[in-house]
Amino acid sequence: MNQKLFEMANEAIKTFKHASFGVMDENGYPSISAVSLHSPEGISEIYLTTTLDSNKAKRLLKNNKAGINCFNEAANITLVGEAEIFADQETKSEYWPKWVELGTDIYPEGVSDPNYCFIRFTTKRASLWIGGEGAEFILDTSKP
Repeated sequence: MNQKLFEMANEAIKTFKHASFGVMDENGYPSISAVSLHSPEGISEIYLTTTLDSNKAKRLLKNNKAGINCFNEAANITLVGEAEIFADQETKSEYWPKWVELGTDIYPEGVSDPNYCFIRFTTKRASLWIGGEGAEFILDTSKP
């Protein structure tokens, strides 16, 4: 693994607010959605919010393989991995996105909305292009 690019990616991902999130549909085709990132701390784990009745949540319950892509003029971060959906109240409260309080009606009942859930995406493989350098590597998620 290119440690320098890995560290640069961990810093770059913190600047992204939005990404493309891909899951596999019922026919085995990729389905891409625009998503808001929930304060990413690095590329190993990324958190997203959605609704339980969304196509992406329904599809993830059948096939948890997913991908995320973030890019700007300085960086292109493509991550492949697995996603889990959490809808328990404790987790929902912990990851409640502050932007929801700014006037969206996606979750009309707030943090306790039964349709609100969050996705934890765990990276297995990263393809990076940052500052004119590129690398692809596997993340060993079994190590702390």
